[in-house]
Amino acid sequence: MKFKRHIRTALSWFILTAMSACAWALPNGAWRLEPASSTHLIEITQGSQLSKLASSYRYGGFESASGQWVNFEKWYRPKWTDVGVAWMTQISPQFGMLWGLSTGEQAEKYSILPSLKLGVVYQTKVGLNASFSIRATSILGGRMRERTCTANYGDIGGIEDVNCRLAASEMAPAETLKQLTNSLPLDRNNVWIRYIHNF
Repeated sequence: MKFKRHIRTALSWFILTAMSACAWALPNGAWRLEPASSTHLIEITQGSQLSKLASSYRYGGFESASGQWVNFEKWYRPKWTDVGVAWMTQISPQFGMLWGLSTGEQAEKYSILPSLKLGVVYQTKVGLNASFSIRATSILGGRMRERTCTANYGDIGGIEDVNCRLAASEMAPAETLKQLTNSLPLDRNNVWIRYIHNF
């Protein structure tokens, strides 16, 4: 746990340091980003597809053998929501490098690891009134892992590890473990191609 706290602190320091390289101004009453170098802040996001998946697990619950209602909310509510930041470093008028990172996310019964985003973007004119661009990105890390619960099935079943969400189902405990989420980001590899022609 101490190692994870150090990782979160380092990531937070890196984000603040990188953002300090940009100067903010307030022209005409609207915020505008003025990059101080050839590196541009292009994206700040909160949440991800895996965050949304984890959020869907919060709804519902089950009644224990003693008649107590067990709510999934406390197990699947994160301590913070995954935050991602991305920049573009312009190498030439046509070519740029994309790079970024995310903080990850953690709750009692799951974790989303921090991730690193890398990519490239290329844009060129293909005529007087047309342009072509391609952008490709890949995400390293960011895996979501769901943790188990320990359930007491009495004299017949004994104490077993079980998928928390399926502990009260008719499935055998060993079968519920196969339904635990262990997934990389669903959008980890993306390619966008755009052609614009102005008439």
